[in-house]
Formats: sequence, C-alpha cells, structure tokens
Amino acid sequence: MLTVALGTADGTFVVSDVPGVHRRLERRQGRTTEVVQDLGLDHPEWQVLGATWDGRHLAYRVDRSFSNFEDFGLYVWDSGSGKAPVEVAHGEEDDDGELMQTPFVDPVLADGWLYWTQTRDADPGHTVLSGYRLADGRTERLSRGYGRAPVRFGGTLVWADSDGPGETSSLRMLDLRTHERVPVPAALADARGPSYLAADEGTLVWVGGRKGREVDVWRAGWPRPRLLVGTLASPQLPRVAGDVVVLAADDAMYAADLRSWSSARLTPAYGGVWADGGPVVTVGYAPESKAGASVQTVLDTAAAGPLGRSGC
Repeated sequence: MLTVALGTADGTFVVSDVPGVHRRLERRQGRTTEVVQDLGLDHPEWQVLGATWDGRHLAYRVDRSFSNFEDFGLYVWDSGSGKAPVEVAHGEEDDDGELMQTPFVDPVLADGWLYWTQTRDADPGHTVLSGYRLADGRTERLSRGYGRAPVRFGGTLVWADSDGPGETSSLRMLDLRTHERVPVPAALADARGPSYLAADEGTLVWVGGRKGREVDVWRAGWPRPRLLVGTLASPQLPRVAGDVVVLAADDAMYAADLRSWSSARLTPAYGGVWADGGPVVTVGYAPESKAGASVQTVLDTAAAGPLGRSGC
C-alpha cells in the first residue's frame, strides 16, 4: 500500500507499506525509488504528516500515535547528503513526566532554516517558535507566547499569537533575514482572531472572523483582505496551491479558486488534503467501510481551469 505524503513537481514522497516486508518513507521520481526513512514494522500507527520540500531538503512530522498527538518527531532530510534524516524536535514532557499538549507541528523551510512552533521547556502554558539552521544544526528560540504553526509569506515568517491565554489572536511577523520582528502591513492590522494560516510567496490565507468560520485571503498590494469562503462549518488546515486554496471542514475537503472566487467540495465525506505552495494537491478519500482502503489522488491545479467555469 502506498500513502502519498507530498506530491511535488520533481517527484512524490510516499509511505510504502508492504506487510511483513517493510514500512518506509520513499522518494519516487519516475522509475527511481530512494528510501528516506525506515519507519519499521513495529510501528503501524506512525504517520508522516506536514511534509514540505524546498528542492533539496524534506521536513516532516511523524505522529507516533493515533490517539496522542503530542507524541511526535520532527525530521529534516538532506537529499544531497546521502545521510539519514535528523530528528530536530520531539514531544516534550512536563515536570510530571507527561507529554505536553502542543499545536500541530507543521514545519516551514526557508532560506536555509527550518521553523516550527511547539510547547517545550516543561512550560505547558506557552508555545515556542524555534528555528533550526540546516547548515550546522544551530537552534534559536525566536518567540515565546501562545502561537500556532508559522507560515512563510514572502520574506517573512507569519504566525497567529495573542497577548495572553484565551485572548483574541492577531498576526505577527518576523523578518527571515534578520530574525527580528517587523510590523504587520496596515491592510492586515485588523485581521480578527486568525487561527489556521497558510501562505506562499505572495498569498496569505487564514481562518478567523467572529465565529471562526471565515476564510480570508490577502495578496501583497491589495488594499484589504477579501473573504474567500464564509459558509463552511469549522474550516481549518488551509493550504495554498498556486491560485487555489484547499482546506478541511467538518463534512468534507474543499477547494476555493482565486481566479473565479468559486469554491467546490473535493471529497464526498471527510478525508484529507495537502499542498505545499506549488500547484500540486494530494487529496485523500475516506474508505467506504472500516475495513476498506482509502484512495488518494494527486491533482495539478495549474493544469485545470478555474472552478465554476464552463467545462470545469
């Protein structure tokens, strides 16, 4: 069985599971297969999630339990080194030896660094935004607060944070070159309660609004953000795929198109969807029965016409 972890323009990363033989993360390019990490036969619950690729490095999270999301490992693999992936971080314990709750650890690769946010340092009341320099393994703690996973937006790192627990969040920005905080553009200053974020070089998307049901989008140069989707129940986990934004909701996976300002359901029921800034989207469909297998599709949004147009 193959499970797609990430589809890219220059290959696909999959988890290959052959019962009794192997279970491993692989990179596949045409007829060439390269083993990234041996996941072992004794860990059937291990999942590869949050994968991101910069053309040389692959960063990803391995969730080690279906029921305990705090039990994870964060890895980075240098495809040019010939070496095994490096574990950069993992779930950390509190003073009582219990794994601390943490936001989803979705890594960001940017300009020779790996960035992520997690609960750490035996301090369950705060999260820490950290950076790991790929060249030498140096780690920097960049911000401590109440934030979630960051995203790269142009030359900045963006995340949602608040001044205290339970307070309304706002957007925060960090210059990727200097690692210093920078002001949020005036057009984004009034973004209310952003939670889940997604971005690429010029597009920033977030879930927010009074009831957390609005999906807003802003592109550099726009005078103000625009509402992309406002009718879904509990939208979450958006990803940018060129001119298309994919996201999850309570009932299904969805896509919204910035070319036509239309949206459509991708799956008949709950499933999974993932993109990494480029046009390629991986869609997972829920199995028809508990014993059934799930099905995945890899789509190129650039090759498809805008949603809502004739023939699309």
